Amino acid sequence: MALTVPLERITQEARRVDVRKGLLALLRVLGTLALAIPYGVAWCLRTLVLGATMLWVAAVAGWRDAGRPRAEGGSGS
Repeated sequence: MALTVPLERITQEARRVDVRKGLLALLRVLGTLALAIPYGVAWCLRTLVLGATMLWVAAVAGWRDAGRPRAEGGSGS
């Protein structure tokens, strides 16, 4: 049993394949990553800064409220 390799068909298939489509897809993926990574990092930093700011403001408000003299009387009026 002889094994034959269809060189003509392989050559035709290789010529028909468009390498540019694969390169464009690769560039699109790399471009998406190049933009998505800084966007994600900036979003995380912004969220952390916002959370830290909210905690700081709450701590300052609590500190100020704790320093105020209490109103006399127990009925709340």
